Amino acid sequence: MITDLKYALRMLVKTPTFAIIAVLTLALGIGANSAIFSVVDTVLLRPLPFKDPDQIVMAWAHYVNDSGGHGVHSVPDYTDLRDQSRSFAGMAAYTRTAGTLSQAEDAQLLEGVAITPEIFDVLGVPPLLGRGFTPEEAKDQGARVVVLTYTLWKHAFGGDPKILGQEITISARSYTVIGVMPPGWKFPIEDEHIDYVLPLQYLVASSWNNRGSHFLEVVGRLKPGVQIRQAEAELSAIAGRLSKQYPDTNMNFKSVDVVTLHSDVVGDVRPALLILLGAVALVLLIACANVANLLLARAASRNREIAIRTALGASRLRVIRQLLCESLLLALMGGTAGLVLAWWGVDLLGAAGAQGLPHIAQIQVNFTVCAFTFTLAIGSTVFFGLVPALQVSRPSVNESLQQGSKGSTGGLHTNRMRAFLVVSQVSLSLLLLAGAGLLIKSFFNLRATNPGFDPERLMTMQLTLPRARYPEVNQQIRTHDVIMEKLSAIPGVESAGGVNPLPLAGNISHLSFMVSGAAPLPRGNHPGAGHLIVKPDYFQAMKIPVLQGRAFTKADTKDSPLVVMINEAFARQHFLDRNPIGQQVMIDRGEGKAPPCEVVGVVGNSRHNSLAEPPGPEMYAPFPQDPTRTLDVVMRVASTNLVGLQADVKRAVHEVDKDLFVPKLEPMTTFLSTQLAQPRFNMMLLAVFAGVAMILAAIGIYGVIAYSVTQRTREIGIRMALGAQKNQMLGMVLRQSLTLVAIGIGIGFLVALGSTRVMATLLYGVGANDFSTYAIVIFLLGAAALLASYIPARRAMKVDPMVALRYE
Repeated sequence: MITDLKYALRMLVKTPTFAIIAVLTLALGIGANSAIFSVVDTVLLRPLPFKDPDQIVMAWAHYVNDSGGHGVHSVPDYTDLRDQSRSFAGMAAYTRTAGTLSQAEDAQLLEGVAITPEIFDVLGVPPLLGRGFTPEEAKDQGARVVVLTYTLWKHAFGGDPKILGQEITISARSYTVIGVMPPGWKFPIEDEHIDYVLPLQYLVASSWNNRGSHFLEVVGRLKPGVQIRQAEAELSAIAGRLSKQYPDTNMNFKSVDVVTLHSDVVGDVRPALLILLGAVALVLLIACANVANLLLARAASRNREIAIRTALGASRLRVIRQLLCESLLLALMGGTAGLVLAWWGVDLLGAAGAQGLPHIAQIQVNFTVCAFTFTLAIGSTVFFGLVPALQVSRPSVNESLQQGSKGSTGGLHTNRMRAFLVVSQVSLSLLLLAGAGLLIKSFFNLRATNPGFDPERLMTMQLTLPRARYPEVNQQIRTHDVIMEKLSAIPGVESAGGVNPLPLAGNISHLSFMVSGAAPLPRGNHPGAGHLIVKPDYFQAMKIPVLQGRAFTKADTKDSPLVVMINEAFARQHFLDRNPIGQQVMIDRGEGKAPPCEVVGVVGNSRHNSLAEPPGPEMYAPFPQDPTRTLDVVMRVASTNLVGLQADVKRAVHEVDKDLFVPKLEPMTTFLSTQLAQPRFNMMLLAVFAGVAMILAAIGIYGVIAYSVTQRTREIGIRMALGAQKNQMLGMVLRQSLTLVAIGIGIGFLVALGSTRVMATLLYGVGANDFSTYAIVIFLLGAAALLASYIPARRAMKVDPMVALRYE
């Protein structure tokens, strides 16, 4: 074996051009596969950093008329599910929160999670320092305690080992630090970062017994041997009983969807990553076909060498082993170069917009990726090395020796194999180009989607009043009103408004309701609509048109008659041909009778969950009648490059409360761009892979036609000596090439029609069988193939008949 490898290395050194081209071709295919596999390994294959992660599940509420999304629970419903179920070793609940860490003169915005104490046992990860929460500490009247994440402990407190027992101030309240979580701990796992953990009841004491207040996410650990469907059936049965026991609040609560935590985290990105992995696998197959064609061409010049070795007694198996050793060396060199490309490619993936992927910061070229790379390299040897080895290892000894040193022109079997490889390359390239074309068209459709507001010159920030300093509703209303007035007075600010939640934030809440004049329904069967809280100038700042009636004014106060504005989708769906202005909407709140709200205005539709999701019915409440401590401020400015705008905003807020944290202003266009990050990432990668595939296919076509022209030099000379014109020779060669291309395009088109359906969930505004896209990619591939064929075909026109007749 060592002797074979040494001989193989000498043979490759003798043909450096061939070796370099083959290694670079394989490096492209293997490197692309390794880079994408590093993402797949981190996101899809690597277990979550918890004890026995396969036993950890999420339990989502499923409501009547719900599209099957992630429905959240009320505290009483969670308590009943936890106490009545027998499938779980433990169950916990949590909700996200945010706060401001006050340290000396600096303030830092923190992301936190409020939990029930069971969550540490459910996840199976105890604190690194200290302990978790006791049942007594989880009560509202208990001591205020907090657990820090490792990152916050290190960055904000310098990893002080004496942090336990110290008091810190979060959002104007003091908390005693009782624990620090270990490095890498983060929950919810899909969030970008978590800084601290609080007992749940600190934040939701007022909603603790409200069965109609849904905000909790529930996570549980299954008992050993319990299957997910078994747990789901049990929780759904409990939900059914609760809907009968509490019809006023739970009529819509029909079932519970149970999924593994891992599936819940990666569910949205799994299809895209698997499609990309399939795409790079096709790129590698095309690369292998190219190298196989190179080896077949090289084999023609080695027939005499192999014939001599055979005549001297070398067995066919011995020859095949020698040739496979050469292929293996190429593959290993290609794998090494591919690993370098993958290392570089992982960084490029982050820069290309992969931030929406879970665990993006942990993606790296590790031992698993290295093992995959070299396994792929060795495995690819079979694809590109075996067929040429089998072909060249059975030469006709007498014929090969008679040809002398001029080599062989290749047999019929070799030519058919080369043609097959070209057809395969064209087919696979068309499949990739079709997929890339569909994603490109989908992306531009999504980018052209009207969000329902004008994002240009619109700045946003989230302003939160600390609960400790602003416990009263009147304080919250007055403070936000004064802040909004001061922001509106800043030079360059054309208008300022507030909303909760911000469009496209993806966290819009829904409330059930009834409208006047509609047929009465049981409360649990009432329709639902998105619910937003806005300040009076919000619609002006966002440039959302008021289509009927009026916008909110300062006269819509806490003590004035309840009013509501609705969007166009709401009016069309629930008022049909009636004029909605002046109609009544009864919003379900708690367990009491729903108070009527008068519809005073209809506004244009705007998108709140995502650009790809059509606007649904939405209703807007004036801020004083439904106050909240948190508002997303939106300001339309004369220019996004206003000098000193951030300082002016901070000064205006601090004139009202010098201790309020003022976050950095963010252009709405930037926020909108994040909605396009994942589609852009998918499109760019598949387009790059398709481009590489088309280039490799064109190179393959060029190689086959160039070889064919060389092989047929004598034939071309005879034809021209008998009177054939140069253009006829050009047409003859092009017909040979374009026949193969046409067959490849035909096969690729049929395969693409069936295969691109798996991309349906990634497409927006375009069907998987969009024929205009297919027409464009067929034209592009045909043009590339024609160019690749024309260059060697021109050589056929320049053949000198006298020279060709002497060519053997």
